[in-house]
Amino acid sequence: MNIDSGMPLVILLASHYSPFNVQIIMKRFKHLLFIALVLFVYTAHAQDLVKHIDSSFSAQYKEHEFSGNVLVAEKGKVVYERSFGYADLEHKTLNCSVSAFQLASVSKIFTSVAVLQLKEKGQLQLDDAVVKYLPAFPYENITIRHLLSHTSGLPDYQIFEQPNREDTTRIFNNEDIIPALKAAKQPLRSQPGESWSYSNTGYGLLALIVEKISGEKFQDYLKQYVFKPAHMKYTYIETSLMFLNNKNRTRNYDFQEYAPGKLKQVYSFQRNKIPTLILGNIVGPGHVVSTTGDLLQFDEALYNGTLLQPATLEEAFTPVKLTNGTLATTGWANGRSYYGLGWMILCDSTMGKVVWHSGGAPGIVTAFIRNITRHQTVIALDNVTHRGLHTAGINALCMLNDQPVFVGKRSLAHIYARKLYEQGPAAASALFNTLQADTVHYFLDEQALNICGLQLLFDGYLEEGLDALQLNTVLFPNSWNAYDSFAEALLLNGKEQSAITMYKKSIAMNPDNQGGREALRRISKK
Repeated sequence: MNIDSGMPLVILLASHYSPFNVQIIMKRFKHLLFIALVLFVYTAHAQDLVKHIDSSFSAQYKEHEFSGNVLVAEKGKVVYERSFGYADLEHKTLNCSVSAFQLASVSKIFTSVAVLQLKEKGQLQLDDAVVKYLPAFPYENITIRHLLSHTSGLPDYQIFEQPNREDTTRIFNNEDIIPALKAAKQPLRSQPGESWSYSNTGYGLLALIVEKISGEKFQDYLKQYVFKPAHMKYTYIETSLMFLNNKNRTRNYDFQEYAPGKLKQVYSFQRNKIPTLILGNIVGPGHVVSTTGDLLQFDEALYNGTLLQPATLEEAFTPVKLTNGTLATTGWANGRSYYGLGWMILCDSTMGKVVWHSGGAPGIVTAFIRNITRHQTVIALDNVTHRGLHTAGINALCMLNDQPVFVGKRSLAHIYARKLYEQGPAAASALFNTLQADTVHYFLDEQALNICGLQLLFDGYLEEGLDALQLNTVLFPNSWNAYDSFAEALLLNGKEQSAITMYKKSIAMNPDNQGGREALRRISKK
């Protein structure tokens, strides 16, 4: 057969075959053409989804709202992965695919896995009382299930306030939890099982139970029975007293609200000393370090039964029912969730059953999100205190499923303070007056503006801080705290008589304002 005639191949073939064979050939050709078209449309659609996800995180990075790693996968295969920002700002080391991040409360899912493994082995029951394993524990009616589901009613880290006042250099560990609970003598927030209340102390106790039953240090147990079987080669526990020399470990950064692009290491802020250092040696609630790649390995290990049996996972992914019959619920915006046994379960099931956990601490914001109906995974790790990451992570999953994303209101206090810092009072006031009426896109919060003003004030921007705090008294004239902070700003700006007037006004509104009374006593002694 000569195919050099210039005629289309299909016509040439037709001329050498019977009409019946030609029909078969044409039918198959149309079928292949249809498949090719479907693949083209699918690929184009997938590329559009990736573009949407990338543009979302890129925009957040440009607005100083994200710095870290993102990984999105379907059926175990990565469909989007990108790094943003610096792992080490001082040495100009960029984040990359192997950058290791502290996970904060995403670590709780590993504590949950450890406890549930011991349950599968018959070494504990979820309804066992905690005192069975920790006899000194002062609450007899609290069970392991209560600890896993945050329904124990236990106070949180407030139990360490008095010991910290007594010794501000002391770094606490898990063994200090029970003595602190006893010394604090605080009543339970609620009766066990009655309500949901987040408790890091509960997860610290779970780590002690794992150690008591297994006979191993908690970090050793996780390494042997969780990280190793899941092939998580770059995952480990790190605390303020337990370091691993890891060149890929990201440094953690924070910022003042008026200057989000001006990053400093978390330890340089006094406000971060207690959570990062003083309470930084308690394992169970946090302190796992990992990478996006290792967390995807963990995700697959959960799917293939390497770590836990399907029935056990189903129990973990089931919302806990409180004693009044309602389900334990937490979160906000598009992250509103029920709580199971160490896992959050998204209330909105439009995309399928989504189980996840968020994490947040100074210099750390994380999200590990799994759509177990469609085998989809979103992992987002940030080494800066960008609190909007949880919403961004859920939005990425929404984009993957062609669902509308959540767009929250922006803080007008933060926008005003940033303009005040960058361009001064006139520009800040003009912007504020323009945006104030737009309550659809912006919200105004007294505490946020108060914090911005005080941050400016104590960082040496006295006039800017004074302007912000004075504005707060105008916007919230019934707040004693607004006048108290304004008085402090006046005093630092050398306006003593005006400060006295504002302190007196604050005290008149709140006679229990002991800080204001003490400030007046100091002024009178001059």
